[in-house]
Amino acid sequence: ARPDVKKISPSVIKVLGNNCLAPMVLNKGLPELIKAAKENGVAVLAITNSHHMAALWPETEAIAEAGLVGLACTSYKPSVAPAGATKPLFGTNPISFAWPRPGKMPVVYDMATASMAMGEVQVAKREGHKVPLGTGLTKEGKETTDPAEIADGGVLLPFGGHKGSAIAMMVELLAGALVGDNFSFETKEHDNNDGGPPKGGEFILAISPDKITGAGWNKHADKFFNKMSEMKGVRLPGERRHKNRQDLSPRKINEDLVKKIKELSQ
Repeated sequence: ARPDVKKISPSVIKVLGNNCLAPMVLNKGLPELIKAAKENGVAVLAITNSHHMAALWPETEAIAEAGLVGLACTSYKPSVAPAGATKPLFGTNPISFAWPRPGKMPVVYDMATASMAMGEVQVAKREGHKVPLGTGLTKEGKETTDPAEIADGGVLLPFGGHKGSAIAMMVELLAGALVGDNFSFETKEHDNNDGGPPKGGEFILAISPDKITGAGWNKHADKFFNKMSEMKGVRLPGERRHKNRQDLSPRKINEDLVKKIKELSQ
């Protein structure tokens, strides 16, 4: 399979994933998005029928490194209950945002709209850690700090109650209805449940500060970032990840995880 790139208008790019994995789709779509945003000021990339979006920061960071503001979001199979509910409807519905800083690493965040990403809950379960109250509910709809009760038949909660729930709903609409792909509940209905990643869509927006603001936007933004960094206990989003990426010293990896990987590779 190969993804098909369609230019719907000067500022709207659509990539039909044709069941391809997300890196293949992004490899085709991001250059077209960046080009369109630089020419028109704002551009949208709508991705459909692709697999395993995974972390979103690589695409927004790539957009920012091209001198543009990037925003991306995607949905998944239901694992998060809307505020007030005890059954899942939303995916963890992550959002990533990146701001360009010419000559410096961009400011990038990538966050689930759930109180915690399901992967983090599963790590806590594997390592025997508790999770904060408000992370999720048991299958009976009761609050719990036991990650196993959430991961095994339970449900995650949105961050920030009804506020996070509204943002998760927005992601469903942007990465589902707007791009022309499934909502999370439809993804579950259409998935063959073979354990692999289900297919879905992604919404990506790129904005040119050169076109919209003109000269001086970077200095103005840096003034804000400097003010923020001067505050005690504050670091810019993505700063730790960038530092870790440059650290070439040995890494500590969970022994049980290494054993599991070896077992799967046999």
